[in-house]
Amino acid sequence: MLSKYKLDEEDEKIINELDNLCGVVQNKDILRNIILYIKLKQNNELDFGNYNIIIRNNSSYNLLNDLITVCAKIFSKYDIIENNRICYLDKILNSRRDCPFDKIAGIEDSIIVINDKKLKISYNDEYKNLSKIINQFNNKIFIFEDTNYCEGEIDAELGNLSHFRMTIDKISIDDKVMYCENSLDKYSIKYKKQDIRNYADVPFWILKNMITKLLIECKTKKLDFVDKQMLKKNKEFYSKSTTRKRNQRNTKKNEEKDIKEDLNALIGLKDIKEQISKILNYVKLNKERGQMPSLHMCFTGNPGTGKTSIARVIGKIFEEENILSGSGDFVEIHGRDLVAKYVGWTAQKVHETVEKAIGGVLFIDEAYSLVSNTRGSFEDEAIATLIKEMEDHRNEICIILAGYNEEMKNLMDLNPGFESRIQFTINFPDYSTEELLEIFNGLCQNEKYKLSKNCKEILANNFNKAKGEKNFGNGRYVRNLFEKVKFEQADRIIQSNSKAINLITKKDIENAINVISHKEKEKRIIGFCS
Repeated sequence: MLSKYKLDEEDEKIINELDNLCGVVQNKDILRNIILYIKLKQNNELDFGNYNIIIRNNSSYNLLNDLITVCAKIFSKYDIIENNRICYLDKILNSRRDCPFDKIAGIEDSIIVINDKKLKISYNDEYKNLSKIINQFNNKIFIFEDTNYCEGEIDAELGNLSHFRMTIDKISIDDKVMYCENSLDKYSIKYKKQDIRNYADVPFWILKNMITKLLIECKTKKLDFVDKQMLKKNKEFYSKSTTRKRNQRNTKKNEEKDIKEDLNALIGLKDIKEQISKILNYVKLNKERGQMPSLHMCFTGNPGTGKTSIARVIGKIFEEENILSGSGDFVEIHGRDLVAKYVGWTAQKVHETVEKAIGGVLFIDEAYSLVSNTRGSFEDEAIATLIKEMEDHRNEICIILAGYNEEMKNLMDLNPGFESRIQFTINFPDYSTEELLEIFNGLCQNEKYKLSKNCKEILANNFNKAKGEKNFGNGRYVRNLFEKVKFEQADRIIQSNSKAINLITKKDIENAINVISHKEKEKRIIGFCS
């Protein structure tokens, strides 16, 4: 290489700043190429027309600004830009359905960052306008953040408006180890390398807080070495105080029991419980091996078969076993809740919903409602965004898609992206008559009701008959019947002035069954007439 094209010491110093950043170190060669291009352009040997960059952002952490800041130092050094200030358009512009780029004329910052999803625009639709503005403001550098489900979409849309490409990877365990070591090395605090890897095996946003506390403790106590026990205590502090909910829960004595007891306490579901136990063992072993699998699941079966109850318990088990970092939070939504009303809003809605459940479980009931016959629909956008979120947060959240067997099979078949991200599929069978009776008895015991001796037969006959109906509600049906029985029992007690206020009789159950049957007939008649 000719001497005039060699990088100087300051160039290498700026480029090496990437060594201290997670998920971006692979861009060092790109920065070197940018510097070489600057030199070639200054010598009139090569000219692409601009220095614009597409940055593929695969991380859920705010690493984009760190990467662009390093890039800005290079551009400032060679007087490509007037200042190293960065403007994120989505933070200063109101959401508009017309083109927002005319606002750029009033922006003094030299680097303009554009994300089509945040601005709710289409690069295809805005190509001519964007090309015009890039030519008009050739003293600025445009950064296009690529967060699309399919990598390369922005590259195809922008064509020759951008000639450089960088990537931000998801933060790996090696990145987190590097972050810890660099932080401790900076303040001359010694450690054992083998202790740091286990210490760093938490989500990055928690790790940063852990390191901050650790550094403060070392400096205030004049410590120049952290041992395994000190790292363990520091990690335990944050594993117990990640959220206020966890602190509140730890103060309650009734939450001290093993959460696995909650799983065993659920009626029936023998095969499901065995599967959950195997899943837990599989995840724990792979985590120890440093190969954390995806936690996402698909639950299929009729309503009322325990899907929601199992999902709640899974979140708590994953939290107790330190597989998920949150407090076992459980967010339950319907599939349609992910679809917004206007163009470009759905992706943001999906992202915000997933963010709420980070560290716990996002349970999406009737997920098959996202299936659409129209290509490019809001439903398609919701699915594409959800699949990307499942990949971005595969170690931080358990997303469970649930619904009827055939409908869920159709959803999976139509969207192959789910297959590689959903690690576990569990089918929930209908409850047996004996299990339905056990559920009903459990509801009675919880509210201190007693059943007369002749109740079991009429309940069993009713459950057998109801089980033959399409999409039988299982436990949901039992709970609905129980509420109706309580209503009929209360009416009988008041009218007869009976003293046995906790007793449920055969007549109470018969009346409740008749009410339910009458309502079902009305529904069928109305449905037929309409």
